[in-house]
Amino acid sequence: MADATAEEGNAPIIVDDTISELDSTFSDAGSDTTSLKSSVLKYRFEHGRRYHAFRDGRYLMPNDEKEQDRMDILSYLFILALDGKLFLAPIGDHPQRILDLGCGTGQWAIDVGDMLPSAQVIGNDLSPIQPSMVPPNVQFEVDDIESDWAFKTPFDFIHSRYMSSAVKSWPRLFQQTFEHLKPGGYFEFLDFDFNYRSDDGSVKETHDMYINAAEYIRAANILGQEPCPGPKLKAWAEDAGFVNIKERRLKIPSGPWPKDPTLKELGAWHQIQALEGIEAWTMGLFTRVLGWSPEEVQVHLAKARKDIQNPDLHGYVLLYVVYGQKPKEEKEKTFE
Repeated sequence: MADATAEEGNAPIIVDDTISELDSTFSDAGSDTTSLKSSVLKYRFEHGRRYHAFRDGRYLMPNDEKEQDRMDILSYLFILALDGKLFLAPIGDHPQRILDLGCGTGQWAIDVGDMLPSAQVIGNDLSPIQPSMVPPNVQFEVDDIESDWAFKTPFDFIHSRYMSSAVKSWPRLFQQTFEHLKPGGYFEFLDFDFNYRSDDGSVKETHDMYINAAEYIRAANILGQEPCPGPKLKAWAEDAGFVNIKERRLKIPSGPWPKDPTLKELGAWHQIQALEGIEAWTMGLFTRVLGWSPEEVQVHLAKARKDIQNPDLHGYVLLYVVYGQKPKEEKEKTFE
């Protein structure tokens, strides 16, 4: 278990100086507004990757099987970061309605549905990539969470994770979340600050892993879709009217270079997902927004992957988990 200060992102990560290459221990490591129409399945293909069709271009990453595998790796990484938990908010044992915003492959919604069989769990996403065999209390819908929500019954818990660069108006998203919770209900959002840092200065601005993150952030900002929402989640929640807000900040290492065993495992899984996914978050943004050619992107990616695998580069990003409660005295909203 990592020490508390390191978990909160306030202490430097101690490097495991016995590691010289990738540690062999880890090397194997809605609403009713939109129905599922055939047009949703008419995906767009670009540079060998598949992208969603509904609200084409709203989400900047692919939705093909390679990306789905990466999302499932991230799902495990998030659980590991939360000490084996699916969420931190104290929602109790008997919530009736749970909403998962931008549910992706649906893994979190399925796990929560298994854990809380008495709850109705709804996951929505722009892509219909979720499995058809799910617990009976879980359902998935295709929808854009930035459209007006048409749910007629409020929720006990609204959850979201890893919506970086997918949202144009976070304040509005928080306001809709607030309005569609029961009085006393909870939200929990989990997201990143992708600026690469290193406590020992080993990651320089000239390293391609740093350049990749910096250019990703620049491109998403050009589009007006916040690339690093993590540090801002708490303030948005406060502005929306939530109370009892808690924030947890964690360092996620770029590889298995930390000495601490929990951080080492987090770093190993983060390295795997980064090597698998760097093309996903790079190709579309860099070619569409920044004007790079596909060939320039591939050369850059080869260098960035070498940096990610370099045990002498002790980089990390920050992961924020923020949860809070709608005031209990709020009058429950009725929906027409």
